[in-house]
Amino acid sequence: MIASMSMDFDQTAADRALHELGQMVIADGEFAGKDWQGITLVIQVEPRKRMFGYRYKSDGKWEGATPEGRPTILKARELADAMRLPGKDGWKTCLIQISRAGPNIKVDFEYDDPNRWDVTPANLDQRVEELRPR
Repeated sequence: MIASMSMDFDQTAADRALHELGQMVIADGEFAGKDWQGITLVIQVEPRKRMFGYRYKSDGKWEGATPEGRPTILKARELADAMRLPGKDGWKTCLIQISRAGPNIKVDFEYDDPNRWDVTPANLDQRVEELRPR
């Protein structure tokens, strides 16, 4: 369930979209039946649409991995629309972290800086570890 300070958005639609998004990710061929202990995705819906992510394996190593782009980004857009408060800007980027144990999903939303979780060659190793699901 999405926790919010204000319940002025469609909580039911947001919870449903988040649940469906999580299911889509773990059922995607990039992750289903593969070795992973954690999945991280960064999905930006504004000002442009993009996504990147990582699969964290049981041996502690990681590799770049993302589910099929268009359906995942469209579901994230549905989540953003469901969470938008009347008269306010919605979130621009979300960080999704899934742990196999549970499974457990954690989602953070960024309303101001769409590049908050960007990974560059200069910060690659540090950022990939920061984004690892705990």
